[in-house]
Amino acid sequence: MKNGYRIIDAHAHVFPDKIAEKASDGISNFYHLHVEYHGKVSEMLQNGTAAGIDRFLICSPATVVSQVHAINTFQASCEAAYPMCIAFGTLHPKSPTIETDLEELVRFGLHGIKLHPDFQQYAIDEPAAYPMYDMIQSTGLPILLHMGDKRTDFSHPGRLAVLLRKFPKLRIIAAHLGGWDCWREASEILHPDDRLRFDTSSSTAFLSPDAAKQLIDGYGAENCFFGVDYPMWEYEGELARFFALGLTEHENRLILSENFESWMHLVSN
Repeated sequence: MKNGYRIIDAHAHVFPDKIAEKASDGISNFYHLHVEYHGKVSEMLQNGTAAGIDRFLICSPATVVSQVHAINTFQASCEAAYPMCIAFGTLHPKSPTIETDLEELVRFGLHGIKLHPDFQQYAIDEPAAYPMYDMIQSTGLPILLHMGDKRTDFSHPGRLAVLLRKFPKLRIIAAHLGGWDCWREASEILHPDDRLRFDTSSSTAFLSPDAAKQLIDGYGAENCFFGVDYPMWEYEGELARFFALGLTEHENRLILSENFESWMHLVSN
């Protein structure tokens, strides 16, 4: 809890200890950005809870097909060990066993699916991925979808708009306020409804408070979740940037925890 608010970090990447530092270095190298932490669960919990985070959505995308089972097993084990964690699994659109991968993910009790088109090297709306989306929408599980990259258009908001039209039951959390480094396009193209939500991760560090607030106002505070993108950013800093937006007390409550709990059908703890 911070400033009297319950807080959920709705976007945190965690890795097994033996590969966490290497994985975090990979993120740093991919984006040419400094990464604050090392990606370990214990580190996330220690620093996050000290800063006032009450619960964490944990995830990790499979960059290659062979990682899917191991990642889903690990994420499920983290939720079992740490009740403050809400684990999402992953799929890979090029997996030849994607149906059984999804069945296992559901059997593990994972709460959603993390996809990262830029890491996984596929365009959000490419037809080869349609069978995967059709299977996902049949489960009702949400996708936490990385959005935006200045180097490619794999995760451009225009592609997400196409996907939402083609799959009317698909539930999406559009990370990074709808499109990292293409926020203006995202705000023009993406329009929230019952299926579409946005998280604030890796956005407030790049946007002015006025610009970030304008995006949130445009989407509607009721459609946004607070996210840190651990291990990228320092928890205290992300919370300070969020509170600097000058949102109302009601909007803060919605974004920091209540929207996520409601949309994910979670019980407050």
